[in-house]
Amino acid sequence: MSREDYHRSVFINCPFDKSFAPLLEVMTFCVIRAGMKPRLASERLEGGESRLEKILDIISCCRFSIHDLSRAKSSRSGETFRMNMPFELGLDMGRRRAPDTETNDKQFIIFEKEPYELKRCLSDLAGVDVEFHRDNFELVIEKLRNFLRVQAGCNLPGRSALAGEYYTFQGWMTEKKIFEGHTEAEATELPTQERLDEMKKWMSLARPTEFASEHSD
Repeated sequence: MSREDYHRSVFINCPFDKSFAPLLEVMTFCVIRAGMKPRLASERLEGGESRLEKILDIISCCRFSIHDLSRAKSSRSGETFRMNMPFELGLDMGRRRAPDTETNDKQFIIFEKEPYELKRCLSDLAGVDVEFHRDNFELVIEKLRNFLRVQAGCNLPGRSALAGEYYTFQGWMTEKKIFEGHTEAEATELPTQERLDEMKKWMSLARPTEFASEHSD
């Protein structure tokens, strides 16, 4: 891993279930639009690979991290408490505090669903700034845009313009996937890496407003 790659990489620690998918997509979109590289535990589908080793490897390669702990709370009776996201935040924080000059400059943004929700269940975060998004993707865009602009020095448009670009990308990708033989519903349930590839393709084409079949390769 080069230092340039390290400074351009963003670890995204979040749920990978269907209900969270719209927020994950907007996170990856913002990161790619900022010229950065999103890294996720779901980016590789190799079944024989240890998930923990994969996560530790990704953490070591990313200066920036997005930790979404908005699902670290049971929403109904009998639901299992979800500990993966707090655990991975702890791994990342430990790496930042380790006596290693290669990774002690790490920067995080931590999301919760409602204000002060995490402080009630994770009191060790007292004194740490945590952002809320209320499952609203426009709040994610606003707060992640500001984090990438200030902490990573990325050149990004304002919140409203960035949200408009996201809508444009969504329309472009849906048209492209229908052209390739997917249904509209299937276009919303593609593997994470395929969606990332389409974001990069859209960027390489200078963010077109409409899909053109001659650019489909």
